[in-house]
Amino acid sequence: MVISLLMNGLSRDIVNRLTESLKSEMVKYNSGEYALGFSGGLDSTVLMVASGLSLKPYTVGFQNSRDLENSGKASGVLGFSSRNIILDDLDISRYVSDLRKIDGEISKSDMGYELILMILLDNIEEEFLVTGQGSDELFYGYRRFIDDPGLSNSGHLEKLYSVTLPREKKIAEYYGKSLITPYLSPEIVDIARDLPRYLNVEGERNKILLRSAAENLGIPDNIRETRKKAAQYGSGISRFLKKSLS
Repeated sequence: MVISLLMNGLSRDIVNRLTESLKSEMVKYNSGEYALGFSGGLDSTVLMVASGLSLKPYTVGFQNSRDLENSGKASGVLGFSSRNIILDDLDISRYVSDLRKIDGEISKSDMGYELILMILLDNIEEEFLVTGQGSDELFYGYRRFIDDPGLSNSGHLEKLYSVTLPREKKIAEYYGKSLITPYLSPEIVDIARDLPRYLNVEGERNKILLRSAAENLGIPDNIRETRKKAAQYGSGISRFLKKSLS
């Protein structure tokens, strides 16, 4: 399916600006020294392609998890390989304990995706980890935005900046690593932050603006339109937590 910018009320100028900003941002990280948290979903695939396939992708998941499947599909189509970090082989309870040391008040709902981040940071060889953090908040990526037509992204952005990002900085420091969040670069935030909701959500589709930029980048339809679950679900770690913390 080819995305129609006119049908979705999108300004081609906005999409082109976003596309060029993504490429301009990612050219900074094309030295081959940067890891990427790669799930095979839209956010991480856009960053990989915008970097010229120069990042070193890592995928976290249990065997037969959705993220490992999506990662293999996307990397196969686009012509690169991702290193898999298999959760079955790890002592996840140790990471849970360490995460609680970093943030003793972390909620169960936040724990899943932060554990994925911890496991990535602990298992990559590179000093810098690139993540897609901020994309869901800026481009209305959560399912709840589809389900609730009146929901804005302001509360999600507030939590991102006041809670999530400070905590993730501490997590990275715990492992002696640094995080890079291209979607939160000033130029991209300036483009995306104050756009009306309808440019990103229409019916059962969200992230329309980013999907349009992905089309500009040449990402095939079967990759950019893949239905993606949040990291804690796609990796399978939420099921582990439900059993171990119940």
